[in-house]
Amino acid sequence: MCKPASMIIVHKNVAKWSETTDSHHEIITEFGIREVDARGDINIVPVEMCPEGGNLSIALSKWKYGVDYQEFGRELPDWYDAEKSEAAARAALPMWAESRLKGWKLKEAFKPINPLKQKQDKSLDKAALLKEWASVRDSVMDSVWASVWASVRDSVRDSVVDSVWDSVVDSVWASVWASVRDSVWASVRDSVWASVWDSVGDSVGDSVWDSVWDSVYGYIGSLFHNIKNWKYTDSKNPWASIRKLWLGGYVPSFDGKTWRLHAGLKAKVVFEITAEELRAS
Repeated sequence: MCKPASMIIVHKNVAKWSETTDSHHEIITEFGIREVDARGDINIVPVEMCPEGGNLSIALSKWKYGVDYQEFGRELPDWYDAEKSEAAARAALPMWAESRLKGWKLKEAFKPINPLKQKQDKSLDKAALLKEWASVRDSVMDSVWASVWASVRDSVRDSVVDSVWDSVVDSVWASVWASVRDSVWASVRDSVWASVWDSVGDSVGDSVWDSVWDSVYGYIGSLFHNIKNWKYTDSKNPWASIRKLWLGGYVPSFDGKTWRLHAGLKAKVVFEITAEELRAS
């Protein structure tokens, strides 16, 4: 799979890149580049500028340059100059980034916020935000996960096609998910479960987990502020309420009857309200 940022080096060590794809083959097609010249000599060198570990938030100056040998199983052409080609690719990289890395919270995607480590914002109207979040969960016809996944996929494909979508799947999404799972989800899971176990028991455990997972997915969705039309819901900004709660240090859970807000490293219950009370508020 081609990686961001993919470019094609042509004669005179000029770097070609696309605003719509990081596929070397598609870049070649877009620019009408001939892979061999009239004499049958190699006319291109596919290269990539990639950050360490796929972390797209790393400073561009630290991205590594290299020939994509998987895409290029031949000897390099005589005109190829590694130093000049790297200079050309580095000169093009800021333009690539300006085109590709907009529309989502890049730094936060690679260093997501753990709500249980946030200072509680006691000024938040907890009931109002929970009511809004509950309404969003109810209005998403399929699931929060499906809404986030489908909307990010379609939005990225429409705006920057393969390149950023590959980045989201391979780098951003994987990074967010790994971090949430390892640093956030582990503590949310263990702490929330411990704090509600006595009151909910096994019978409603799945409801609690589903509600916490929805919070995680909603938070991930809030990283993509460029998306204006989310799948399966009429709301233009469905994740605003969960983001406010998340950044305010609160994780919601719902056992089918009662909403709870958890805060702090042990995810203690700091607010409780029944679904019936919430609807009446």
